[in-house]
Amino acid sequence: MKKTILILAIALGAINLYAQDSTFMYYFSDELESVTYYMPSSDLIIANSAKTEGAKIGFHLTYEGEFSFLTATLIGLGNCNEKDKMIILFEDGSKITLTSWNKFNCDGDAYFNLNDKQKEKLSTLPVKTIRVTNGHSYESITSSEGYNKRYFIQAFYSIDNKLFTLFNND
Repeated sequence: MKKTILILAIALGAINLYAQDSTFMYYFSDELESVTYYMPSSDLIIANSAKTEGAKIGFHLTYEGEFSFLTATLIGLGNCNEKDKMIILFEDGSKITLTSWNKFNCDGDAYFNLNDKQKEKLSTLPVKTIRVTNGHSYESITSSEGYNKRYFIQAFYSIDNKLFTLFNND
């Protein structure tokens, strides 16, 4: 449990370095494998006030830099995952409800596909509240503050316009 809390604290600290006010996409090329990897500059972190439970939401991109699906890592929300749910309420009052498609696992991983209408909402509307629920234990986290409300808008803008920044690990 201490290890989980430490991991969450480190992740939250890293996000705070970016102040969660701007999200963009990195890329880096692996010359040995002749492949290019794409990733967001930060993940969207939602957590309780004690920072002992939460979810890290991000993007999975193809080797061509195209959006593939949303990812979530649940921390402190049950031991195993399947059929997890994510509800995103937008500032205009509309919402989308997603159900994870990946197999049962005890790694905290959840993957969510988006249809065109859901992607359009995430690309254009600021988020008001996010809830992530473990479909196995039914433990959940709901948050309306402490994260970039335009995270998805900025990320999809970067992806859709091929605005990728070279990742420099120096």
